[in-house]
Amino acid sequence: MKIIVCGAGEVGLNIAKQLVEEDNDVTIIDESEDLLRLINQSLDVKTVCGKTSFPDILSKGGAEEADILISVLENDEMNMVTCQISKHIFKIPSTISKIKESNYLDKKWSKLFSDKCLSVDHIISPEIEIANEIIRKLNTPGAFDSFLLGNDLINVIGITINLDCPIINTPLRMLPGIFSGLEIKILVIYRGEEIIIPTGKVEIYPNDEIYFLVRSNELKRALRVFGIKSQETRKIVIIGLGTIGTYLLKKIEKEFPDVICKVIESNIKRSKEVVNKLSDQTVILDGNALDKELLIEAGVAGAEAVVSVTDDDEVNIFSTLLAKELGCLRSFAILNNSIYRQLARKLDLDVMISPKNNTISAILRHVRKGKVREIHDFGDKRGEIMEIEILPTSKFADKKIIELNLSKGIIIGAILRGKDVYFADNEFTLQINDKLILFSDSQSIKEVEKFSEVNIEFF
Repeated sequence: MKIIVCGAGEVGLNIAKQLVEEDNDVTIIDESEDLLRLINQSLDVKTVCGKTSFPDILSKGGAEEADILISVLENDEMNMVTCQISKHIFKIPSTISKIKESNYLDKKWSKLFSDKCLSVDHIISPEIEIANEIIRKLNTPGAFDSFLLGNDLINVIGITINLDCPIINTPLRMLPGIFSGLEIKILVIYRGEEIIIPTGKVEIYPNDEIYFLVRSNELKRALRVFGIKSQETRKIVIIGLGTIGTYLLKKIEKEFPDVICKVIESNIKRSKEVVNKLSDQTVILDGNALDKELLIEAGVAGAEAVVSVTDDDEVNIFSTLLAKELGCLRSFAILNNSIYRQLARKLDLDVMISPKNNTISAILRHVRKGKVREIHDFGDKRGEIMEIEILPTSKFADKKIIELNLSKGIIIGAILRGKDVYFADNEFTLQINDKLILFSDSQSIKEVEKFSEVNIEFF
């Protein structure tokens, strides 16, 4: 496909890298000559310097022949205008816009993004994606990652193996006997910088990070097998009342009225703007989240989770570390800088959330629409978990798994057929309309794409 990416920042650069690796013809447009010069040194893409909303600049970028335009500039208005011009003047079939400002996303203004107003096919809100991810993770105590696939019938869980895990040093081939009828499929093991594709001989060691699949109705039992006790989140401390923190609070108040939230915000003006939009049960404390006395006042010692969602990575890291030191059970921190994320893995942080990875995953879901229903990209070439619908003419259709001869870097986890979930062996035959959940390392994503390709009439 021919794809135009507007914005050469971190998100634009990384989405372009991903698309180039999948053999797409990519053009990047940005006003910064310096950023484009750096990109040209490392990436095989066409670059155009100029304002993305200018028709002549879009034309230089090949808008007349483009299949998709992705606008991920920092300015919402520029993203929207760029998509509208691309749709109406150049008839680009699919436009994707990043939108940060919550006012644009209010349901009251849902008609804003329509053919009669602003023609944007798909809206990506990094803040909302992050807040929803935090909610999912809060619902799964003991896991650093958690999301639902297969019409919510299958849970994907990421956990760190502790010293007291009952199945340490146990070959994976022995797990079915230990689990006593509980079906679990381990998709990938991260051991430091090493990515381990599970086989029957592989053993689980302390500090391994593993991702596994389990039926949603068996989640609690599965966590107990790994030595994780179920614990409902009842008291949470949130640091930061920006777009993410405010959306998160509103969602918790609406969906989890039994959860008590306390908030720390350094900007008094911001606190006054938000306080009337929240319930009386939520307490806002004004001050610095790195103030130990303020953290004690917020009650982090008795909190089941502290969630730091400010715009400052250092505040997010150190405030959560302080909260853990004071007795908080779980820590969540947003980290934008990839270097900080690498360092934070060595610290006592339970959950690190990457806005970049969330945004890229959301964009890829729309880029591959028609064959890939969900994508969770782990970033840093750590692979992806995908949910693929098997459509007619797909190379997956009507084949036994063993007949596919998939690379070792591709692990088929589960198949959803109607409302039935199968953890299939190699003799299982895939059928049209099955939902296939798999892990692919970064080197094998092209192969998965080729297997899931369908004729153009299905898009």
